Parts: sequence; C-alpha cells; structure tokens
Amino acid sequence: MTRGVWELSTERLGQLASALARRGSDAVTTIGLQRDGFDPTTCGQLAGLPASAAQLVVEAVLAERAAHPRPELELVWTGREGGPTLSRDTSQVLPQLFARAQHRVVVAGFAFYEASNIFEPLHARARDAKVAVEFFIHVDGTGQNARMSPDNFFAHSWPWRDVMPQLYYDARADAVDTSSTMHAKCVIVDDREVLITSANFTGRAQHTNIELGVLIRDRPFASRVSGQWQALVTHGLFRRNGGP
Repeated sequence: MTRGVWELSTERLGQLASALARRGSDAVTTIGLQRDGFDPTTCGQLAGLPASAAQLVVEAVLAERAAHPRPELELVWTGREGGPTLSRDTSQVLPQLFARAQHRVVVAGFAFYEASNIFEPLHARARDAKVAVEFFIHVDGTGQNARMSPDNFFAHSWPWRDVMPQLYYDARADAVDTSSTMHAKCVIVDDREVLITSANFTGRAQHTNIELGVLIRDRPFASRVSGQWQALVTHGLFRRNGGP
C-alpha cells in the first residue's frame, strides 16, 4: 500500500513544511528527512525533489485539509466498560446535543418509552429558541402494542403542549404491515452533527444496556442523513401524524 504525507497529522505537516523551508533549493533526501525526525516510509516520495518544490506539495495538502476538514468522530457508549473509558455516555451526549441546537433537530428511533426526561432539554430549545423539531417513530399498525403509538408518544415522551414537534411514521403501518419496522436511531442537529446509535430512547438504553454509537461532526454527511429522512416524507413513505 502506497503511503504519503497525507497520513501525517496537520501539526506534523506544518512541521514538515517548516523543515523543508529551511533547506531552500537543496534536494530532499531520505537521510535528511530522518535527521529532521520524519519517517521515510511516509515522506519518502518527496525524496529527489528540490525542498522548495516539496514544500509546495506539503502546503497544498495543508490547504486542502483546511478547505475540507476531516469529520470529527466521537465514540458514544452506554453500559459497562472494561478498563479506562474511551467514550462519552449516551445520557451525557444527548442533552448536550439538544442544548447546542439553533435551528432544527431530527430524531429517529424505534422505542420511546416514557422519555420526557430525555427530551426535556430539546423541549426547552424548541420553546426558548424556536428550534424546529421532527420525530420519526415506529408505529404498531395492529394496535396491539399501545406503547408503539403516537398517542403514547405524546402522553409520555413529549407531554408538553406549548410547542409541538412534527411527528412522522412509516406509512406501511396504515396497511397493518408487520413485516418491517422503523428501526433506525439517530439525532441530527442543524444539519451539522449527527449521532448514529444502537440506543433507543428509553431509560435502559440511556443508562444500563450496552449500546454503541458514533457522534459525527461533518456538515456534508449530516446534511445527507437529514436529506434521506426528508426524501421519505416527500415520496409519501413516511406520513405526518396530526398530533394529540
């Protein structure tokens, strides 16, 4: 596998550019790179170039990285962990996500069981900052599971009536199609960051189950995820519930 300077961190790229600038028009050598503290297996492709030309290559990589920042990824976890924690708890990440919202929040999930405490920070942002809120939920079309219904959602997960979210459900529920479920779980904030997680919006999923998620801060990706949900509504695959 070919390696290159793009594997270096932004900080190391800056250090490499400075080292090359000190060499002027001298040719880059693997020995010189090693003396400056750089691994030839990563930077060796610069060998043979005038240092000034190699500097331009490195600065081009830096400019590209500045124009298109890498996504920020954060491990989100619920439940028991072995050894030092390398993650943040789901129950901590969600309220912080909601508190940062400025314009719009999309929440998708399968199970919403008495989740008003989970969504209280989101309700506060919707009330105080006029943040638009959309939910995509699973509805049991047979009516046998009362928990999987819009009425239950508005009674126990969003009990407030001063500000109301838009609530959408899989249109197959109207045909009592029990062969498929709306099983995705994610939170999108301002088309800027998105949490994709195995955790439902229940007490156990937030505190005691073992659940794994990733918080992704990347506008293009968050916008694509948001657009995927909107396309379902546009094409009639998800329908809006009229409210309680």
